Amino acid sequence: MIRAAKKLFAQNGFDGTSTRDIVSAAGVNISLISYHFGSKENLFFALFEGFPVPTYDGMPENRDQLLEELSGIIAGIVMLRFDEPDLVTILQQELYRQSTRSEKLVELLTPTWNRLRALIELGKVQGLFRVEHVDTALSFIMAVASFPRQHSFYQGYLREKENPQDVARETLQFIFRGLGCIEQE
Repeated sequence: MIRAAKKLFAQNGFDGTSTRDIVSAAGVNISLISYHFGSKENLFFALFEGFPVPTYDGMPENRDQLLEELSGIIAGIVMLRFDEPDLVTILQQELYRQSTRSEKLVELLTPTWNRLRALIELGKVQGLFRVEHVDTALSFIMAVASFPRQHSFYQGYLREKENPQDVARETLQFIFRGLGCIEQE
């Protein structure tokens, strides 16, 4: 049911997917949603169990640690798009629509986005990043790292077979250039 729900929510959105659609795609009895999850909304949130929610201790002590941590976070976001494209699509849809479910999803994302902000601020203070506005840099990083490249609309424009590791590396290079940290390549 989880796999079927994930696929259908990504394709049709939460509101455009019925419990009958889910059980039909999963090949199970409709009573199993109620039995295992209690409701369609609980099934929706079950998709995010095990979603990586990192905890961060202290700040990096030097330039190399800062760049390594920032690289790890950004690469993780890019790889999540490849590893869980339906889940990322659902996240983006719900956040864009500002659904009633988005508040819980924001709780999943907030630690990472706050950490990115803190790392950009630290890099700016240390002179490592040459950005005027942290908010602008953060919004660009969020947009580039979570770009929905697997969406069928964009596939018509992407001509090369993509290797996830190459995409992560090139995304990092692009972001570091944007931050004014060209020597990171």
